[in-house]
Amino acid sequence: MMLSSSLRPDALHAYRLFESDDVEETRELISRVMQPHTLSPSGNPRARSFMDFVRLGGSGLGVIAFGDAMRVEVESVEGYYLLMFCLAGRAEVRLQGRTMQVDRDRGVLCAPGQPFEAKLSPDCQQFVLRIDPAALATQTGTSSPKLRTEVSVGGGRLRGWLQQLQLLTSAPELLACASENPRVGVHLERLLLDLLVVGHTNASTMTGRPALAPGFVKRAEDFMTGNCAEALQLSDISAAVGVPARTLRDGFQRFRGVSPMQHLRRVRLARARDALLAAPGEVRVADIALDCGFTHLGRFAIAYKKIFGESPSDTLKHR
Repeated sequence: MMLSSSLRPDALHAYRLFESDDVEETRELISRVMQPHTLSPSGNPRARSFMDFVRLGGSGLGVIAFGDAMRVEVESVEGYYLLMFCLAGRAEVRLQGRTMQVDRDRGVLCAPGQPFEAKLSPDCQQFVLRIDPAALATQTGTSSPKLRTEVSVGGGRLRGWLQQLQLLTSAPELLACASENPRVGVHLERLLLDLLVVGHTNASTMTGRPALAPGFVKRAEDFMTGNCAEALQLSDISAAVGVPARTLRDGFQRFRGVSPMQHLRRVRLARARDALLAAPGEVRVADIALDCGFTHLGRFAIAYKKIFGESPSDTLKHR
């Protein structure tokens, strides 16, 4: 059953990036926060354009309108995932060799490295979500998540995500807090991505494995999340959830595709990234690594860069 998108992101108006009736200026200003692209007006070339945009952790969300029909061409989306649907009007999007219709109920998700082309109706207002690949990797546990191109924005499975998005973008105080406080921004970013991933896919789509896991696997995940800073061994985890170590190991391999200790490392890496993004003042990478359960700084840095595509010190520098 489709539930028509009723998103009204009124609080985003306070984060107006620009208003312009010059196409080249519009293109240049959008490119500062999104991807360099080409704009080709199909109607009035002096129509009034605007963009609202706010950062949320490593990601960002906003609204773009061109005031008249427009053709947008991106040679290759680089450095982020782009989720787009329409608040008003419609769009015809060419992605991965396919032409798709985009409106209030149907969106598209473009992965890094893919070309993107859209023909926008005169009354089109786009809602855009720029998704940080590192943040998505944290939520999915893989640097190459398998996410479908079509996004059923009006579908029941994404209802929770849409409700959370509505809450955030219609509450000025909440949005201001998320924008000004890195820790709050990161937590809300993670919540939105969690809801998006849960609603848009399921475990079998992402891993090729059964979605339902035994209770002891879930208890072990909760235990590791709550105690990841401790020097845990497999025997500690199995004792905490009340099953033999071999049973625990077999359960994780079957239902999660990794060993319990590999899962623990992912939890620690995600905790470390959150801490680096929210770190105040002068803080050392080594201190954060130790607080998250890593005792070997070199191995931590290698594992971190493999998952997030940048070194821990780079994350700290650009937070």
